[in-house]
Amino acid sequence: MKKGFRIIKFKKNKPIFQIRDISKSFDGRPILKKISMEMNAGEIVGLLGPNGSGKSTLYSIIIGEHQAESGKIYINNKDVSEKPIHERAKMGIGYLSQQRSVFGMSVYDNLLGVCQLSIKGVQNQIAMVEKLLDEFNLQHLRKIHSTVLSGGEVKRLMMARILVNKPSVILLDEPMSALDPIVIQDIQKYILKIQSYGCAILVTDHQVQNLFDIVDRAYVLGEQSIIAQGTPKEILKSSKAIELYFGTKYNN
Repeated sequence: MKKGFRIIKFKKNKPIFQIRDISKSFDGRPILKKISMEMNAGEIVGLLGPNGSGKSTLYSIIIGEHQAESGKIYINNKDVSEKPIHERAKMGIGYLSQQRSVFGMSVYDNLLGVCQLSIKGVQNQIAMVEKLLDEFNLQHLRKIHSTVLSGGEVKRLMMARILVNKPSVILLDEPMSALDPIVIQDIQKYILKIQSYGCAILVTDHQVQNLFDIVDRAYVLGEQSIIAQGTPKEILKSSKAIELYFGTKYNN
């Protein structure tokens, strides 16, 4: 799936999300060194890097699962660096795990349960559920128990559910992994749908082309730091990124 046009024209002079000089180590081993990134509303940004480069650690720091040793995280110009997970979620950070993460109930109840926690008024809750069922092609699955959903169906449900809280920034952790090619194309389409809500999206995936088909820009992690950033074409010109991650296959 090729991204033929920009759904949202983001303003480059007003980042909605920033991380500044984030550093983290475990048992004295450096994992991240002074990582800085920013994202704009309605922008899809890729995060690439070899296994062990710190992508998962960075995600966990952003959502508040782990604390950075130094550095700051801002959403809508507000410092959330010391906020716990639930407060960061209320302030606009959403997260979609690469693991199968749904409640053991019907598709409808998966959505309604989150709406009941986040939206006032029964009619408003029901309206949101119906809207998400429509937009993520889940209406025909509304009564189906989540345990029998396919991988692609689960991903659509998880993406729909994450929008209930109207996040400003969404982290997608390998949303296209372990899926058939035709399902990957479907998931790409729904990632673009999330973008159309004006969300800034940070997405990881080990299949480079799947990621490059939909992102506006990307960052490449390596040697505990950012070794390349820019559009896909710009990144593929980075000798450092080719050496440490892409390999000579991408060296045109």
